[in-house]
Amino acid sequence: MLHSQDLKLSDSYELASAAEGGQLSAALLIDDEIVRYGMEWRTDGSAAILKFAPEIEQRFEADTRVERSRELRLTIAFGIGFYLLTGVTDFVLVPDVGASAQGIKALVAALIVIPVLFVSRLPPRVREIIATFVAILAITSLATIANSSSAPLAPFSFVTAALALIYANTTFPLQFRYAVVCSAACCGVMSMELYLNSEIGTALSCMLAFQTLVGGTFSLITSYRIERSTRLSYLLSSGLRLQMLAAERERLTALSNTDALTGLVNRRHFDRESAAALSNSTNAGKDVALLFIDVDHFKRYNDHYGHHAGDGCLRAVASAISEALRGTDTMAARYGGEEFAILLLDVTQAESQMIADRVCRSVSARSLQHLNRKDSLNLVTISVGVACGSIGGGITLDGLIESADIALYAAKRGGRNRVQFNLAQAAA
Repeated sequence: MLHSQDLKLSDSYELASAAEGGQLSAALLIDDEIVRYGMEWRTDGSAAILKFAPEIEQRFEADTRVERSRELRLTIAFGIGFYLLTGVTDFVLVPDVGASAQGIKALVAALIVIPVLFVSRLPPRVREIIATFVAILAITSLATIANSSSAPLAPFSFVTAALALIYANTTFPLQFRYAVVCSAACCGVMSMELYLNSEIGTALSCMLAFQTLVGGTFSLITSYRIERSTRLSYLLSSGLRLQMLAAERERLTALSNTDALTGLVNRRHFDRESAAALSNSTNAGKDVALLFIDVDHFKRYNDHYGHHAGDGCLRAVASAISEALRGTDTMAARYGGEEFAILLLDVTQAESQMIADRVCRSVSARSLQHLNRKDSLNLVTISVGVACGSIGGGITLDGLIESADIALYAAKRGGRNRVQFNLAQAAA
């Protein structure tokens, strides 16, 4: 009954190669990004893109989220102070609208305070969009105040709005792609207001629009360089490489320990963990039971329904076994073909009987049709052989498996769909 599926040396080489390849892929992914960020955009257009590969971008957002939220909270608060402080110049540059200007600024400042309170709780994309909206609102309100005044010095109040744009792009700073949106929106609004203001001469309007455009362009270049430097510094940090290698290693370990078809642990992992448990001195003297499970008439199931349906049957049986073991700290494995294994530690014979019966009932309860059996049943069932013993005194995993296999044969001979115990201690 027990299939001979000993691991070949080539299997070990394949797993080792996969693990090594996974670690190399993580390292190479980082190295590729470092090379790309180190290149001039004139040499390679992709070097100009301020976005990592998806895996690194996700980790970058997670690692910098707290710091970014703190930075935005601080710079928004400082920006509100600068914004309100411009009220001092209003009495000189736009005295005819000084009172209404202060009212507008008080309202805008109150609206800006709201994101400061909640910025750390917002998703990254929403956070950056709100920060961009806040910047556009503050800058365009300054331009609108300047445009609404007929005072002789009012045109020079547009310079305050241009300074606010530079602040948003360089000191805030907005992420580059959002800084582009902010600059385009603000420069467009300010240029339109200057064009529609008949009280400002054409020459002065053109000069102010040109200065705003130049200030916005230079600040965008600075914004780009700041974000590029931040991202490159992140790539060069040793912590990132270690984190990605650890995550990749953990993922590959999980893959190498898992049976791809059923999602249970595979034979290799089961043998290794079971042998370790049996040899652990802290488990000495504890009762142990090994359940060896076989799907009844599975070959006839495959012959009748096809191998694809057979795979589905094995997945359903594995799911039923897992469901029966839910709430326990017990490991179930697909041991090979249609065979499964469960190791129970520190359980009495009565408890192992109860668990084995529960597993049998769980599979039967799935009501998987099997019309090609040789007996009167028409559902998929399992037979379970159980070997019991006590850890210590030379008991081994091989001995337990051999004893459980003998019990499984007896369960098959006894009519299947049942649990059979082999109470003799499994010795080495």
